[in-house]
Amino acid sequence: MKLDRNINGTRRGKYGLVKTRTLMDVIMTVREEGDDNEASMVKLRLAMKVRSANELLEETGILDWGAAGTESEFFVIKLRDRHSHKALSAYSRSVRDHTDDVEYAEEVLTLAHRSGPYSPFCKSPD
Repeated sequence: MKLDRNINGTRRGKYGLVKTRTLMDVIMTVREEGDDNEASMVKLRLAMKVRSANELLEETGILDWGAAGTESEFFVIKLRDRHSHKALSAYSRSVRDHTDDVEYAEEVLTLAHRSGPYSPFCKSPD
């Protein structure tokens, strides 16, 4: 098995990320001191568009929040995360130990080699 991003020609994976903090900042927009009516209306229109897009993605089953305790619960680790190298290396070893899918284990190990302290973007999680 290959990672989706190595199959589909788009270099995109099976999933995308929604920056929920940014999403909430836009959706919960408020008028700030110094905003004139036009600036406030621009923020309000953007918030309404984003809310509508969010609702559409949820209704069609495209957006999955991975709620705790559900079948689709997840935990995302970016390669830049300081701890991701050990996590991905362990995952790759587990794939090798419990399946015969060497190709998949190698693809995950390739990610591990670009992760954590080996990523030029390495940082502590926030």
